[in-house]
Amino acid sequence: MSTIVHSPLGRSPRPLQAPAERLIGGVRAAWRRSVLLRALVITPALLVTTAILLVFLDLLIPLRAVLRETLRWIPPLLGLGFVAFSIHRVVRPPPPRRFALLAEERIPALQNRLLTAFDAADALPDGVVVRAFVADAARRLAETDPRGVAPATLRVPAIVLGVGLTLAGIFSLALPQVAGEAWTRWMHPADAYASRWSEVRAETLPNAAPAPMPLFDELRWRVQPPAYAGIGPREDRGDEPVSALAGSRIRLRSRFPDRWDGVRAAVIGGRALPVRRAGGEWVIDYTMAADARGLSLEAVAGGEVIDRRVVPLIALPDQPPDVQLTVPQADLILAEGTGRLTIRATAGDDYGIGGFWLHWTHSRGSGESYEFVEGDWQFARVSRIGKTARGELVVDLGTLKLQPGDVMHIRAVARDRNDVTGPGESVSRTRIIRVARPDEFDEVNTDIGLPAELPKDPVLSQRMIILMTERLVREAPRLSRADLLKRSGEVAREQGRLRDVVGEQIYVRSSESGVQGQDLDFGYLETSGTQHEHTEAGNAEAERPSAEELLEEASEATGRGTLDEISHKHDEGTILDVNRDLMALHNLMWRSESELNLAKPDSSLPFQYQALRMIQAMQQADRVFPRGNVRVDPIDVAEARGQGKLDDVAPSARAQGTALPSLGPLLAELDRVAAGLGRRPARQSSLEISALAARALEAGADREAAALVSRASGEAGAGRADRARDLLGRARERLAPGSGAAARPLPTTSDPAAAEYFRRIGRMP
Repeated sequence: MSTIVHSPLGRSPRPLQAPAERLIGGVRAAWRRSVLLRALVITPALLVTTAILLVFLDLLIPLRAVLRETLRWIPPLLGLGFVAFSIHRVVRPPPPRRFALLAEERIPALQNRLLTAFDAADALPDGVVVRAFVADAARRLAETDPRGVAPATLRVPAIVLGVGLTLAGIFSLALPQVAGEAWTRWMHPADAYASRWSEVRAETLPNAAPAPMPLFDELRWRVQPPAYAGIGPREDRGDEPVSALAGSRIRLRSRFPDRWDGVRAAVIGGRALPVRRAGGEWVIDYTMAADARGLSLEAVAGGEVIDRRVVPLIALPDQPPDVQLTVPQADLILAEGTGRLTIRATAGDDYGIGGFWLHWTHSRGSGESYEFVEGDWQFARVSRIGKTARGELVVDLGTLKLQPGDVMHIRAVARDRNDVTGPGESVSRTRIIRVARPDEFDEVNTDIGLPAELPKDPVLSQRMIILMTERLVREAPRLSRADLLKRSGEVAREQGRLRDVVGEQIYVRSSESGVQGQDLDFGYLETSGTQHEHTEAGNAEAERPSAEELLEEASEATGRGTLDEISHKHDEGTILDVNRDLMALHNLMWRSESELNLAKPDSSLPFQYQALRMIQAMQQADRVFPRGNVRVDPIDVAEARGQGKLDDVAPSARAQGTALPSLGPLLAELDRVAAGLGRRPARQSSLEISALAARALEAGADREAAALVSRASGEAGAGRADRARDLLGRARERLAPGSGAAARPLPTTSDPAAAEYFRRIGRMP
């Protein structure tokens, strides 16, 4: 706030400063009171005046709900805007000189004394005249009352406010129904019924046309899903299909005009529904059935149906849970029925998981000695996040007393919370846990149940050695250097034993008369191949080399992998052409064994993986897939026609089956009604179209198509024939998508009978 500037230090103060500041402060206070009083009167005057204008505008020209939703904010915005403007003026008033000028203008007795005192120099010269002027100015400023300088002038705003309130009171007392409907239309634009405002206008305005017999107004519904879904109610309106879960509580309502006698409701293809009145509305409560198709509504006045409306219903399916068994990720073959097996599973559902458990089956034996037992396990820990459940259980296999050859089938089971049409239950993929027999150790694919001390015989397979090495890699950080060397050396010895067997295979296959030793078990090798004999006659009687010489020659034969080294040469020794794959496999096992002897199990794994892939490739190469091209001579239809045997053949009576549902009659009725729109009375067309909507639902037609037909009924009843015809066309396209498409060209044929047949079916709709 500005004030009168004081004299600089060292100079005498203004002699008229105090009385001038007092008078200007009084003028400022009076002006502020005036601004606030005017705001208090003008703001409600603006509110009342604009509200009355909007109501009368809507009465003369009915406004749409979207427009009313926007325009209803004009009165409060005007009032709040004026209040904000007034507060801004009070907080930031004009400078003091403006108030001095205002006081000089409104109080003539001052005779410019206040303005002179305000504009005078910091110090007036000393003299008789100056002292006389100061004394006169001080007297005039002290005697002036500033309260009348800024009057409120509330007469005009008060008159406007009074007139507005008077008109609003008269309107409410004289036309209470109109006032109540106007209040609803503007305070809740979306909840107002258009037909009711039409009746109000016809009763209020002298030149308005009488309102016709009211039809069904906008339908509104509230869907309360079943409790197990865990979701809140949903509200909507319009002519679209109502979709809800089976068991949902649906409340359908709309306006009940005074000229109606009642409303009838029934389920399409089912029972009648009770209808009750609540205020100025009719209300229907219905529980959604799983096979619900729709509801049929009829308005009755004077003993006849004046309007019909069909509401399609779509029962949303509650899908069963989705169950996944995540651990173990594949079927397991155990060396022994010991160890701890971790099982994890997940389950998800649209509306939450109710129950979640594991089902197992333990089988043993075969044939007449086959036996099995089954049961359920509850998860030790279940975590629920939203609509998903995760379970975990650690099973001590030793408690199951599994024997070699026993099989466990394990799967996760989940059940949802549907207590209306369910509960829905789903299972995961089954995981098979099998204990290997003594002759199946090469099939073991997990270290669960792997014994701490492995038997010396038989020779372990490459897959088993990989499992042992992987377990050693996982445990290596917790082992001392000595223990790591010991454990790694044990695995290296098993790898060496298997390498020796491969070397023996090389020796046996490279010798014409070689015979495998009867004391060796080659069941774990998973190798195969055919002998590639390229020996010369002169070599038949040559001395057979020893195994050590063959292995040394094999190592030299592997070379560097150049083209010359791997090319097929008939003049090479037997070892180079017969056992090249086995020699490469032997070298990989040797490198793996070397890394294990150096206590580097992680470095040996790549060689072991490559060796296993080679073993599997050789095993696959041993398989034989017989193939052959079978030629079938084509049948000459023209020559074979009429050549069939008809001995002892007599026609038999054919039972008449149930006719397939056809939409042909319905489509024909739609075309007939659409063609007559605009030429028949609107009410008759509306009733015919609504009946077709009910027929479409009874025939199991598309719900969206039935909704389009129902909307066409409302448009036809309102006299909008073009709009109704367009909706019927869209519904017909959904009911018969290909009926309006261009006909495909007929197939060409030289047979006259076939040509006539294709011609006839080409004419069918």
